Amino acid sequence: MNPDASTIAAGAPIEVELGPVVEGQVIKVFWRSKPIFISHRSKKEIEEAQKVNVSSLPDPQPDSARVKQGHDQWLVLIGICTHLGCIPLAHQGKL
Repeated sequence: MNPDASTIAAGAPIEVELGPVVEGQVIKVFWRSKPIFISHRSKKEIEEAQKVNVSSLPDPQPDSARVKQGHDQWLVLIGICTHLGCIPLAHQGKL
């Protein structure tokens, strides 16, 4: 069930060493020329995400559906604006 050679040549999969990523840090890597943000969330960030009123979100999805169970500290997101294709910056703008 491993990817075939054409899939690997297209840019999948990638491996990222998470050991050096400190709590609260967000790193950006590229996969298939697309930015992927990997956030090492603090306990406070996890608790805040879990307390969000899901019905108030434009795309209602609980935090538990966005992370792997037992690995809540890691949030992995693709960072592409569907409107203009711009790339967002971590920790920028209004909170």
